[in-house]
Amino acid sequence: MSVIKSVKGALLATAAVLSIGAASAQDSAPSSGILPQITDEIVVRGTNIPDPQRATAQVATFLNQEDLARAGDANAALALSRLSGLSVIGGKFAYVRGLGDRYSSALLNGSPLPSPEPLRRTVPLDLFPSNILNGAAVQKTFSPDYPGEFGGGIINLETLREPAESFLNVRLGTGFNLVTTGRNGLTYRGGNLDFLGFDDGTRSLPINLRRADTRIDFLPDAEREALFESFPNSELNVIQEATLGPDFQGSIDGGTAFERGGATIGIVGVVGFDGGWETQRAIRQTQANGIVGTDLDPNSDAETNLTETQYNATLNGLTSVSAEWDDHFIQATALYIHTTTKEAQIFDGIEFNAPFGGRAFDESTIFIERDLKMGQLSGEHVFGDFGVDWRAAYARSTRDSPFERTLRRIRPTTGADPLYLENNNYDINFSELDDDLLSGGLDLSYDIPLQGGRFAKISVGGDYSKNDRRYDIVRLQEVGGNSLPDDVQSARPDFLFSPDNIGPNRFELSERTLLESYIGDLEIISAYFKADFELIPTVNATVGVRYEDSTQEVQTISRLGVVPGRIPQDTRIDEDYFLPSVTVTWNAIDDLQLRVGYSQTITRPQFRELAESLFFDPDTERQFIGSGDLVNSEITNYDVRAEYYLGRNQFVTLAGFYKQIDNPIEEVIFEQASFVFGSSFINSPEADLFGVEFEYRSEFQMPIDNEWIGRRDWLFTVNYTYTNSEVSAEEGEFIPFSPLNGQLVDASTIGIDGRELQGTPEHIVNTQFGWEGENDQLTILLGWVSERILQRGYELPGTRIPDIIEEPGVQLDLVYRYDIDLFGQPMSLGLSGRNLLATRHEEFQISDEVGRTDFNTYDRGRTFSASITARF
Repeated sequence: MSVIKSVKGALLATAAVLSIGAASAQDSAPSSGILPQITDEIVVRGTNIPDPQRATAQVATFLNQEDLARAGDANAALALSRLSGLSVIGGKFAYVRGLGDRYSSALLNGSPLPSPEPLRRTVPLDLFPSNILNGAAVQKTFSPDYPGEFGGGIINLETLREPAESFLNVRLGTGFNLVTTGRNGLTYRGGNLDFLGFDDGTRSLPINLRRADTRIDFLPDAEREALFESFPNSELNVIQEATLGPDFQGSIDGGTAFERGGATIGIVGVVGFDGGWETQRAIRQTQANGIVGTDLDPNSDAETNLTETQYNATLNGLTSVSAEWDDHFIQATALYIHTTTKEAQIFDGIEFNAPFGGRAFDESTIFIERDLKMGQLSGEHVFGDFGVDWRAAYARSTRDSPFERTLRRIRPTTGADPLYLENNNYDINFSELDDDLLSGGLDLSYDIPLQGGRFAKISVGGDYSKNDRRYDIVRLQEVGGNSLPDDVQSARPDFLFSPDNIGPNRFELSERTLLESYIGDLEIISAYFKADFELIPTVNATVGVRYEDSTQEVQTISRLGVVPGRIPQDTRIDEDYFLPSVTVTWNAIDDLQLRVGYSQTITRPQFRELAESLFFDPDTERQFIGSGDLVNSEITNYDVRAEYYLGRNQFVTLAGFYKQIDNPIEEVIFEQASFVFGSSFINSPEADLFGVEFEYRSEFQMPIDNEWIGRRDWLFTVNYTYTNSEVSAEEGEFIPFSPLNGQLVDASTIGIDGRELQGTPEHIVNTQFGWEGENDQLTILLGWVSERILQRGYELPGTRIPDIIEEPGVQLDLVYRYDIDLFGQPMSLGLSGRNLLATRHEEFQISDEVGRTDFNTYDRGRTFSASITARF
């Protein structure tokens, strides 16, 4: 909602809760036609209800600048995890009310965002540093002015706007992690700009791979050999141990406002950089059919001392220029975010398919650059009772991962040197993703005064979005190397693949690119009608309907054109929907609001889920295959919430919700061969979930007679969400299952009936406690998320794969800020401690035969950081 219309909406809402006395009108000011006429006696209800909650008819949670400063979170994902009913998986994707990230969508200033993630259309929220945000709103009930893809909620991030006064802040910070910083980690040389998160050309795509019609195997031997020899070698192949330094953060943000030509011009700019290391000494085990087939335990012996080290760098920038005059506001926003992950990984352990006792030694190096660029122009205008909001945006997201290298060697016996005993075990992949999103929207509203001081507001509008995505991959592999001398088999990787060993008699480059690339597009045209009105004094209603017409297409392709023996299935989902929504709000007694809501919404498959091709995700070490048989999920939502406001920023709420999901999309593990796993996607027949949310917030003075304590305002908040979910798959309900060539499978036979919905935890708790003084602020933050299904296993005759369960556990953080004057310069000192209980990252499987095995479990360690900010 616009700034101007928000103020007007708050005035109308305030007027609506005036209870007029029975006495006849006295000499009073004439009515304006909008506000009710004031009589002898008035009772104002809802004086403690804050403007955001007063102005919205929906069940919503808000995050403001004060909340961001108190929690001190580095990015939007961490900040949102503090809100009621929200949890964040992988540090990136928000789960609202326990539902997976596919049931949540993110907007930036009301415009949709593209994603740089190959497996998702939703944008990872860790891309957004908190210093570019003015706040965020999480709406948990659907209203027709928002996109129809809605399950758990919609997250609308709001960037910095026109500053109230000029400011300039310069911040420098550092941090360390007790299991990473100052300890040995894995790394490789790479390029000269890797520390900034940019490749300097070292990993540029070779010219022969840019020729879309040329298969590497068909090149002349001399050209093929020259291509292999031209690849960077030691700088990308040789993994080394190195002592890891501390993290570094720095940012500059500033803004000013001035009058020009009767308008107030506001300018805001932010630029920041964050770089740091993370080491995971992980236990990685997989089980199926009652046996353990993969076992990597870095604590089992001295050889498996390191597993994976990542260097992560983020560069972000934001510029916003706005103009406000009379009842008009226009804003232009430009956003740039660049994130990079440089990873070195060693797997040294038991692997079911490895020869000579099954002990494999894998080395891999990865460099992934992600970009998000966005330009937005928006306007908000009020002409008396008529309001106009408009927005137009173009965003482009990219992901570039050149020279993903994996080398497998074998330890013939425990303790022996790894040897290159089998050919075809050196893979090199290049992948690129481009995601473009063009969007625009128009909202028109009209305020209608009614008799008795009541009001109505009619809104109509429409949105258009066109999302185009292209994913390309080139997969290469060396062939040969069957009869290598002993000294070559055990040589360092750069010596093993030195020019002397490249040629027809030893190693040659071969291409194994198949139908693994895809082109996807999603076009949505929508229109809506919404009416907000006062049914009777103190009872307001919002009713409306949204119409969406969408066409989603995915075409599986190869850079080489037609691949013999493979016939791709192009997928097209062409649907239109009418999505109704009704919400009623009753200001029952002073400062008490009751809300009841009903709506119908949908969620669509992701592009990658529809592409019938193989994809290996280096982030999760899993291989995926899409399903062209997926259909949209349809959701029916019921909500009720009571809100009681005890004072300024003090409230208690209790909510209940129920959702019925037809054809929910779930990720399922399957076995391609013995202990060769992949993941695909199915439409489960139906899922039901219900839950309860509770939230309490209080600001108070400590009842202790102490000057230091008495001079501080104290804060306590707690929120709890309980969710019960269940998938229904009765006998006789058949679903297509792509890993089995798309054949129909009786849903009751794959073991999903009666089990929890994927990604839905039963319990989520967040609590904060702290103080705010004249020049200092301390907050203790405690959160707990119970276990949830990360990937669904399945049971078919002869195959039993247990679910992969994630247990996020308890997270305890402490944030402290102290304002000082240093030589007359205002400064702020910030200190924080994260994961103070040293909670581990835990993913595991459980079966009756072998009990619990750790699929991916490692120590996250405690993280401590310090920063200093100069305020000019």
